[in-house]
Parts: sequence; C-alpha cells; structure tokens
Amino acid sequence: MTPIDGRCRKEWCRARGFRYHDRMLDLNRIAEVTQEVASNIFGRGMVKDVRVKPMSEWTGEDALDVIVVLPKSADPRLEDGEKMGAMLLNLGDRLFELGELRFAHVRYRTLEESNASGGSGPSTSA
Repeated sequence: MTPIDGRCRKEWCRARGFRYHDRMLDLNRIAEVTQEVASNIFGRGMVKDVRVKPMSEWTGEDALDVIVVLPKSADPRLEDGEKMGAMLLNLGDRLFELGELRFAHVRYRTLEESNASGGSGPSTSA
C-alpha cells in the first residue's frame, strides 16, 4: 500500500529508498501524535487535519513532512513564534519518546489552502 491511502508499509518505504528502521512509527500513529500535540498548543477545535508523509532531507537522511491544517481564524496564532517553537519541540520530544528518530518538518496550511492543494499522506481529520 502507499502512504496516500494511509498506510506506509516497510516494503513500500524500502522500495523507494527510505530506510525504514525497526523503531519507526507508522505514519498513521505519527499523524495521531501530531494531532494531540497541535491540539494542546493551538486549541482543541483549531486543528482541522494533520497529514504526514515520508521525505528525504537535503543530506539524504529520512525525515517526515508534517502538515497541520488550521482554520483561517488561526492565522494570528501562527504569528506567535513561541507557539511555533513549542510545536516543533513538543512534537519532536513526543515522537522521540515513542522511538521515532526522523525529524518532523512541520508546515501549516489553512483549510482553504489544504482543500485547494489536495494533500496526501495519512490524515486525521477532526
């Protein structure tokens, strides 16, 4: 199966050059953890969706492309660097506690931007 339908199997990742370590979390679980962390930081009703897919960094290391979808009304919250920093730190810490070694590159989109771009990867629509 592919990550687009919500499942990233070890074989799929290996076939595409991603080094799937035994301790790597399933992309669905990473999306769930991201949803929890983002909801704690931005507010329970603010996180509309989370999408996660594997990526490679410029160094060739495996990483995670994480998109957090927020409503347009959340724009002022994204200007708060403290919340952005807390999101990166808390998500990284939580994933590391669970054994996930890949770095999560977190990006944000509004619901309108997300609908326009389609999006792919495991999703946790709220």
